[in-house]
Parts: sequence; C-alpha cells; structure tokens
Amino acid sequence: MEDLIGVTPNKEKAKSILKMVETTLEMINHIDRNKFPSNVAKEYYEVIRELTSIILLLDGYKAVGEGAHKKQIEYLEAKYSSKQNL
Repeated sequence: MEDLIGVTPNKEKAKSILKMVETTLEMINHIDRNKFPSNVAKEYYEVIRELTSIILLLDGYKAVGEGAHKKQIEYLEAKYSSKQNL
C-alpha cells in the first residue's frame, strides 16, 4: 500500500498497544462526560487511532508523518471493506 512503511508484524507490541487502549477506555469511564465532552471525544479518537495502528502493525505496515491517521483509515477501507477480505 502506497504511503505506508513495511514493518515486521509484532504481536507483542500490538498487545502492549491494546493494553494502553484498555487503560484509556477505563479512564474515559471516570470522566464527567457532561462537563468534559471534548476530552471524551478526543480520547475515543485516540482509541480508534491506536486500534487501527494495531491492525496495520499485525498486517506488517506502519503509517508515519503528516496524514498518517488518514492513511490508516484508507488502508482499513481498502483492505477490509469487502466481506471477502474478512
């Protein structure tokens, strides 16, 4: 995939990132959503970004630099949007 760096898939790093995601989700549950809605939204965005980075990592890719988040989403759309790819 264009604009992605090939890396060696790393299950241990993926597990580590997943633990960070779980910690973030736990923290979100303790934030007053009515008082800090933008913080909650920001944290959910980070969770989604990290989950997409796990998928890329397990597939052997890494998105870096400006527009990396967009590249991650485009990769997921290209690779996983069709039922035959699941």
